[in-house]
Amino acid sequence: MELRDRIGQALKQAMKDKDQSRLATLRLINAAIKDLEIANRGSDDAAALGDAEIRAILAKMVKQRNESVRAYEEGGRVDLAERERAEIAVIEEFLP
Repeated sequence: MELRDRIGQALKQAMKDKDQSRLATLRLINAAIKDLEIANRGSDDAAALGDAEIRAILAKMVKQRNESVRAYEEGGRVDLAERERAEIAVIEEFLP
């Protein structure tokens, strides 16, 4: 199964389960994928993104959140650091 399909199924399941934090993270993933597809429309790579490109997006998202966790902890905002860690856990489900 393609990675995009797995993300879509996880999104639907989060809606059914009314898991708002997971749902928000999955929507962020979809938005990042669509943003890159829109950015690529003008170039020769106008085809849909493959699993490798999606994994690169996910890895970038994890890296950004790890940096945020570090900054929040240095600033004493443990609550925000925990929220970022929860997002990292959801994103990492789709990474090998």
